[in-house]
Amino acid sequence: MEMEMEMEMEAGDPPGVGADGGGVDGISNLPDDLLGEIITLLPTKDGARTQILASRWRHLWRSSPLNLDCRGLVKRRIQLHGVVSRILTSHPGPGRRFIYKFKDLSATEYELLQMNATMDEWLRSAALCNLQELDLSYCLWYQLPAPISCLSTTNLHVATITRCNFPDTTLQGLRFPHLKQLTLEMVRISECSLHHMISGCPALECLLINCSSGFSCMRINSLSLRSIGVDVNCPGYNELKLGELVIENAPCLKRLLHLGQSGDNLHISVMSAPKLETLRYLSNFTKISFGSVVIKVAL
Repeated sequence: MEMEMEMEMEAGDPPGVGADGGGVDGISNLPDDLLGEIITLLPTKDGARTQILASRWRHLWRSSPLNLDCRGLVKRRIQLHGVVSRILTSHPGPGRRFIYKFKDLSATEYELLQMNATMDEWLRSAALCNLQELDLSYCLWYQLPAPISCLSTTNLHVATITRCNFPDTTLQGLRFPHLKQLTLEMVRISECSLHHMISGCPALECLLINCSSGFSCMRINSLSLRSIGVDVNCPGYNELKLGELVIENAPCLKRLLHLGQSGDNLHISVMSAPKLETLRYLSNFTKISFGSVVIKVAL
């Protein structure tokens, strides 16, 4: 495959660039750590391709934090798992970013279980050690539990989890001390587990709960949260969905956004949020309480 061939090539220096990185190429004269940061910001394919630019560049991709975005790596999904596994084997880590979107609606239950096992193995690899950003999405509603390894990655700063199930046992005792942004989209999680997850994020600044189920009430007690967004809509008529949001103590909260549709029923109760500046609601079924003062919204 093109990318794999390029990753393994040991090409000679292109015209105008010497073996020591000199010549007309001024970029190659930058320090290794700066070049590594540049490579980490590139799409995965382009980052790997820098190995064939010159001998000066050959070690840089493997010595830079790994940015592994699985979107667009290959044209056929059947090839993707092999390519990702080889990248994780060839790169020593640490990982900076990992993005994986599984969108095969024709996948069988066996294939989904295999995918979950493979994902768990990937997230345990040395190449994704100290992962800072994770964006993980499955294709079907609640079909698979979130991989245990993604929940034990304590160095995360940004996490987006989509279409996963969070069994209560998976979140017990877990903390995310560096997590600043958390998005849960179309997930199933119990009220107890949701509160446990939020309380285990002492540095959390931005929280988005989108179209998720399994809980009817969300209570916020956070010294760090600055922004909260919720959409109470969820798939399935029998799913338990959010109906009450209680801000018990959020001294840094500035934005509270109800992102639902006009028919969504949500009761927002603000007990203590002294810095709240923005309150957005889109539903004429929204009821907002500030302490003992109740406001019924009429649009």
